[in-house]
Amino acid sequence: MRFFNRFWAWLVLALILLLAAYFRWTGLAWDNGYLFHPDERQIALIISKLQPPDTLAAFFSPDSSLNPKFFAYGSLPIYLLRALIPFAPPTQIVGPWADDQLARGILFGRWLSGLFDLGTIVLTFLLGRRAYSARVGLFAAACVAFTALHIQLAHFYAVDTLLTFFVMATLYAAFRLAETENARDARNWRALCGILFGLALAVKITALPLLAPIFYACYRAARAPAWHFSRARLGEIWRGVRRPFLQSVGIALLVFLMTQPYAALDWYAFGRDVLRETLVARGWLDYPYTRQFAGTLPIVYQVTQGSIWGMGLPLGLYAWGGAALFVGQWRRTRAWRDTLLLSFALAYFFAIAFQYAKYLRYLLPLLPVLYMIAACAWARVLSERRALAYALGAVVLGSAFFYASAFTQIYAREHPWLVASRWLYENVPPGKTLLVEEWDDALPVQLEVGGTKRFGSDYTQVAPALYDEDSAAKGATLADALARADFVVVASSRAYGSIGRNRARYPMSNRYYEKLFDGQLGFEPVMTARRDLNLFGVTVCDDPFAGLSFDAARVRALLPNECTWNWGYADESFSVYDHPQPIIFQKMRALSAAEIEKQLQPPR
Repeated sequence: MRFFNRFWAWLVLALILLLAAYFRWTGLAWDNGYLFHPDERQIALIISKLQPPDTLAAFFSPDSSLNPKFFAYGSLPIYLLRALIPFAPPTQIVGPWADDQLARGILFGRWLSGLFDLGTIVLTFLLGRRAYSARVGLFAAACVAFTALHIQLAHFYAVDTLLTFFVMATLYAAFRLAETENARDARNWRALCGILFGLALAVKITALPLLAPIFYACYRAARAPAWHFSRARLGEIWRGVRRPFLQSVGIALLVFLMTQPYAALDWYAFGRDVLRETLVARGWLDYPYTRQFAGTLPIVYQVTQGSIWGMGLPLGLYAWGGAALFVGQWRRTRAWRDTLLLSFALAYFFAIAFQYAKYLRYLLPLLPVLYMIAACAWARVLSERRALAYALGAVVLGSAFFYASAFTQIYAREHPWLVASRWLYENVPPGKTLLVEEWDDALPVQLEVGGTKRFGSDYTQVAPALYDEDSAAKGATLADALARADFVVVASSRAYGSIGRNRARYPMSNRYYEKLFDGQLGFEPVMTARRDLNLFGVTVCDDPFAGLSFDAARVRALLPNECTWNWGYADESFSVYDHPQPIIFQKMRALSAAEIEKQLQPPR
C-alpha cells in the first residue's frame, strides 16, 4: 500500500512537471532574439567578452579576461552559461546581432532557466513531503508550477530561477541535517548545506537569509540546550553550535570563492557593486529605474502586487492567508519543522519587505516555502472537513492553472516593440525626427520590412533628459525637442509611470505628459499595441495609467474593446520586458518652442 501511494505521488508529480515544462518552454524566443530584458542583455554582453586567460598569472589578475567586472549579480550564472554555450543548438533567430551567437546563447539560457525552475518544483515536493506529507508537497509543487511569476522569470535568463533553485536545495539539505540522528550523516548534510549555500551566494548575495535555517539545523543536529533568551543560555547554545555552523559557513565561503573568484581577486569592484546595489535597493542611492516605487507601502505593495499579478488572486489569497495561519499555529506548537521553514521565510521576507525597490522578482525565492507552509496550515485547519479542503484546493489550483494558461499566451504573439517598429517603418518616411525617451529602449529597432533591412538610424532621434530634476533649462530643452519632433515614441510606461508617481518632484514633467496625452502640445496618438493575458476570449489587462493624472482616453480609443477584466496597476517589471504598451504620437499641429515652453510652465 505504501509503494502504491508513493507510485501515485510520483505519477502526479510527473504530470505537474509536464504541465510546468509546457508553460516554461513555450515561446522562449518571445523577443525574436532582440534581448529586450536588460539583465539578459547585460549577461549576454559579458559572456561574449569572456575568454580563457593565456597564463595562470593572468587568471589571478583583476584584469583577467575571465573577470566579468560586473557584480550586481553573482558570477555563477555567467560562467555556467559561458561553459554550456558550445552545446546550444543553432538558431535562425539573430535579432539585431551580426550573428546568432548572442541570441543562441540566451535562448539556451532561457531553456536552462526553465530547467532550474522545474528543479525547484521537484525540491518543493521533496521538502513538503519530508516535512509534512506527500499531499502538502504535491499541492505546493503544483502551486509553483502554475505561478505566473515563476513562468515569466523562467522565460528570462537572469538569476532569479537559479537563486530559487539553490535556496530550495539548501533548505532541503538543512532539513535533512536537522532531522538526522547519525553523526556521520550530520557531517555529510552539513557539508552539502555549505556547498549549496555557497552556490546560492554565487548566484546572488541576497541568499544570505539562508544563514537562519542553517544555524537552526546545526542547533538541532548538535542537540544544543533548549532555546531561552538569557545571556548564559545563549552563550551555551552558541558554544554547542559554533563549530558545526562555522564549518558549514566556511565550506560555503570556499565554494563561493571557487565559483566567483573575482569577488576576492577584484575585491574593490566587487565591494563597490554590492554596496551600490544595496544602496539602490534601500533607496539611499537615487536611480531613475527605482523611482517607480515612490510612495509605495512596504509589505502592502509586495503582498498586493504579488497576489494580483505574480500569483493571481485566488492563489495569492490562499498563500498569504495560509502563511498567517501557519504563524499562528507555530506560536502554539513551536514544532521544529515549522521553525526551520519559518526561520527562512521570515528572515527573507523582512529582508526585502522594507526595501525601497520592490520588484516582484524579489518574491521568487520565498514563494515555494510560502506555498508549502500555506498548504500545511490549511490542511490542519480543514482536517475535519475533507470535502471543503478538496473544494478549496480545486478552486485555487484550477484558477491558477487558467491564469497561467492566459499568461503564457503573451509569448505566442509578436512583441509589441516589434509591432511598433514595423508600424514606424511602414508609415513614417526616413529622415523624420523622433522624440524617444531616455532609460528606455529606443524605437524603432532594427528590422527587416518588405525584404529590406531598416534601422533606427533612418530617423533623427532626440532624447531629452526627462529624469533630470525639473528646471527652466530642462523645460527649454524639452520644448525645443518637441518643436523639432515629428513623432513622439513612448516605448513603455517606464518614464511616465515613474514621473507620474512623483508629482511633487516632477511638476513640470507631469504637465508635459498631461498635455501630450490630451493633445494640447499638438500631438495625437496614432498607434499603440498591447499583448494582454488572454484565454478563450477572456482578456485580463493591467492599467499603466492607474493613479496618474494623465487622460489616456485617446490612447484607449486606439485599442479594440476586448478587455474583459482590468486589474489595475501592475508593477513595471511585470509588464515592461515581455508585454509593454508602446504609444506613438504624431504631430498634427506645429507649435513653436516658445509656445510649448509656455504650456509647460505652472498656471498662474
